[in-house]
Amino acid sequence: MNRDPSSLLKTIKTQVAWAIRSIVERCYRDNSLDAAAQVSFYFALSVFPFLLVLAALVGWTITTARWEIFAEWLTAYMPTRTQHVMLAFMLELTRSYGKFLSAGLLLTLWSASTGFLSLMDALTRAYGMREERSYVKRRFVAMCATILSAGFLILCFGIWSIGHTLAGMLASDFGNATLLQHQWSIARGIATLAMLWLGVEMINHFLPERHNRWRWITPGSMFSVLTLFATSTVLNLFLNHSSRISRIYGTLTGFVVLMLWIYIANLSLLVGAETDTVVTELETYGAGV
Repeated sequence: MNRDPSSLLKTIKTQVAWAIRSIVERCYRDNSLDAAAQVSFYFALSVFPFLLVLAALVGWTITTARWEIFAEWLTAYMPTRTQHVMLAFMLELTRSYGKFLSAGLLLTLWSASTGFLSLMDALTRAYGMREERSYVKRRFVAMCATILSAGFLILCFGIWSIGHTLAGMLASDFGNATLLQHQWSIARGIATLAMLWLGVEMINHFLPERHNRWRWITPGSMFSVLTLFATSTVLNLFLNHSSRISRIYGTLTGFVVLMLWIYIANLSLLVGAETDTVVTELETYGAGV
């Protein structure tokens, strides 16, 4: 029996309104804004140790001559004013490859995993779970997540390098470099979204106290990915067309923008987790109205 379209539309509106209200209430109850700030603080402290771990893995997997290209590729996805600061630091790492291959690397990995450790606790609360893992187990999972994240970035760089090489070969064969460059930019944007989405799904699947059922696409992951992608675009537009922030913060502009970017990224992850929790409740019990 077919339902009346007006009745169906009213039901959808009711469920959407209930979902939005529930997401806002859950974010308020779980203190998502404060939790994102706390996670962002620990991630800010973990950025440079993480780059040390990343440099060590790059030194083991690809030639050191590719490190500069890798650094430029990675910083290109960051907000404009942070790129110079991060690129300068990453290029400085090329002078100390030998120092990474030591017992100090374990301590560096421990420091780099602090951000993931804090994110694990916040995501567990966002998914309505109770943390029952011991500190040792959570720290081990966070360290594994740090290594896998670094390996994931290197894999993405490898895919980008192969695609860039193929694009150059096709441009030389067909002699239409301008058109191919435009198509390459579109393909790179799509690939960036795909890789970003995969990273978000892996975070949401493995970090909480209990593994969530793997789903290829969820409303929460879509929100997180699109928010992070849009945030980077909007920040770049704002920074490129406004000099006010540079006059206010001076040489600290890059660090301030980096902190803001990290905060919005973590907040989008937590709000996305709250969204998936509400959607699951809606699918299970229906709108509580």
